Amino acid sequence: MIGRAICLLALVFASHQAPIVLGIDHVPVAVADLERAGERYRALGFTLKPGRPHDNGIRNLHAKFADGTEIELITAPAATDALTRMYRDHLKDGDGPAFLALFRAPDAQVERHLKDAGVQVPAYVFFGPRNHSPTDRPEHFAHANSAHTVTRVWLAGDDLAEERGMLTALGATFRREALDFPDRVDTEIAEFPQGSVVLLPGRHQIVRGRKIAGITVAVRDLDTAARFAGPDARRTSASVFVSPQRSLGYWLEFHK
Repeated sequence: MIGRAICLLALVFASHQAPIVLGIDHVPVAVADLERAGERYRALGFTLKPGRPHDNGIRNLHAKFADGTEIELITAPAATDALTRMYRDHLKDGDGPAFLALFRAPDAQVERHLKDAGVQVPAYVFFGPRNHSPTDRPEHFAHANSAHTVTRVWLAGDDLAEERGMLTALGATFRREALDFPDRVDTEIAEFPQGSVVLLPGRHQIVRGRKIAGITVAVRDLDTAARFAGPDARRTSASVFVSPQRSLGYWLEFHK
């Protein structure tokens, strides 16, 4: 009982401190056919940077932005280690987001902080610095759809208590708001200084059991983004939503 009280006090204390996570870093989207996925993303107006070779056979393409955020298209042709086995198992249910990487504050010991607070981290979440590379060039950030950063990830589940506890301990501030996804839905938003995570009911999962249901990228011109979104896209007052069938297993939101 005393231990549980200490953990709860730690959560309350953490929620009033400067956040140790600053926002979204990147989302790895697992795909069965990397070339075909790349064609789809280029058709959506993204510029893709080829990834480096991996010893375990993983191959990837990066839709990168100048602030270090990105959407990563990733495939594992064969199960050669624990990570590639995970990707192969994930792909049995089709393409779709596999992990969520959150951007930790410089020098923040995120895992230790959460462990000390008795907070469990969902298996699909990890933490790191922004993914700047010495080989990044300005042309890698020039997207025809006018996208310039990843700002939000949408999670859906019947029980998001684990995610809520983690986000609280990481310093997020919470609010409720009705948002389009693409239809109007009551949501709980966990805000960080450089992005947010939205919590949705489980009925919004694209594939049952997968909690990452959507990714939002900010665009400079919504009309430009809409021209790339395709005829089945859904447009609202401030956003264009690309269907999961076209965006590889999740709702892709272009938001102005």
